[in-house]
Amino acid sequence: MEKNLITSSTKIIAEIANSHQGDLEQAIRLANKCIEAGADAIKFQVYFAEELLHVNHQRFQHFKKQSFNPSEWNTIFKKIKKKNSKIYCDVFGLQSLAIAKNKKVDGFKVHSSDLINKNLLDKLSRIKKKDIFLSSGGSTLREISYAVNIFKKNKIKPVLMHGYQSYPTKIKDTNLNRINLLKNIFKQSCFYGYQDHIAGDDEMSSIIPLVSLSLNIDFIEKHVTLNR
Repeated sequence: MEKNLITSSTKIIAEIANSHQGDLEQAIRLANKCIEAGADAIKFQVYFAEELLHVNHQRFQHFKKQSFNPSEWNTIFKKIKKKNSKIYCDVFGLQSLAIAKNKKVDGFKVHSSDLINKNLLDKLSRIKKKDIFLSSGGSTLREISYAVNIFKKNKIKPVLMHGYQSYPTKIKDTNLNRINLLKNIFKQSCFYGYQDHIAGDDEMSSIIPLVSLSLNIDFIEKHVTLNR
């Protein structure tokens, strides 16, 4: 019996990412508005600048200012009115995973750059009854196989999320056919999804996700904000 609880119909994930800009109340408002709008799940990025970047990286201070501390994350999770929606979290290491392992969180997503992070993958593969997402857009097939096999050994069926890792993604780089490639390789050992990074003011940002439905995917992930 598989440990995660994903069903077969396509679900919509509202990706909050850094739309909150480090504002606690904004993060809570964003989450609750997405749930009110009918999102099947919302997703946060839980990170610490020290875990994400080298201290000399030019964007270190940028991420430092936008990150929440453990107490703030607990406040966020407590104030989200879940109703029938789920809460997912991107995790970027063991420290962020420890924060995201809140009882209200329903699953975790691993970034493409961490698909060979054995310590993180091993920890995640031992967590019961949580959905696991693997971002595959910036990864090689060998890296994807490495991660999938770790979860397969623990009878966990992860979701492979395809999406070209550039912001915004050009239409010519979308390459939805890669989803079929992943399906042909990993077959029933995974679920499948599309993570959209097309500019929100481009009409194709609505059309391409709808086209992706023809590939019989399980999830569509869209970045959200209250006001562009």
